[in-house]
Amino acid sequence: MQAEGERFVWTLLLALAAGAAFFVLRLILAWRLRKRMPAGLVPQGNELYRPDGMSRIVSLIGIDALAKETLGTRRLQATLGLKLLYWGVLVALVVTSVQMKAKVPGIETAIILLVFWLALHTTFYEISYDRDTITLPRWWFGHTTHKWRELEAVTERQGWFLAFHFRGGKVVQAHKYVVGYAALREKAQAVLREV
Repeated sequence: MQAEGERFVWTLLLALAAGAAFFVLRLILAWRLRKRMPAGLVPQGNELYRPDGMSRIVSLIGIDALAKETLGTRRLQATLGLKLLYWGVLVALVVTSVQMKAKVPGIETAIILLVFWLALHTTFYEISYDRDTITLPRWWFGHTTHKWRELEAVTERQGWFLAFHFRGGKVVQAHKYVVGYAALREKAQAVLREV
């Protein structure tokens, strides 16, 4: 009985130490990456304490890759880290569901299908722009195209997204964790300065 109690205490201490080490790793990564990444991508201050702080750091994997450019049109796709994050969560959900011997038509199936949808959406996610227009994806497959000259503002939402505000009250949300984010942000700021 006493051996079980000691084992529980040691397990608890090990879990606390692992949690503390994980948090310190998050702080060190954020501090080191903040110097090298475009503004707004690396979580800062109280954002590091949020549950998605480490997910945002993982989403930075591949952010420095070159954006595809064809005939003056830049095509920005989700970073490798963002894709790995969604597919990793999907695999973890499937493995957990199988180990729990969940019923196939249960709530677990609905959650897995939703995460599968999000993983597919992120895999095929693409923002494209040229000197006159920007094409942004919708949450359901499809795109919406707007003229740059109709852009009124760009704001950040929830640390993960940029919101493009166009004339007529149209707002389109786009992932920040895309290859070529810095160039997209510079283009939007240049357009806003011209207006």
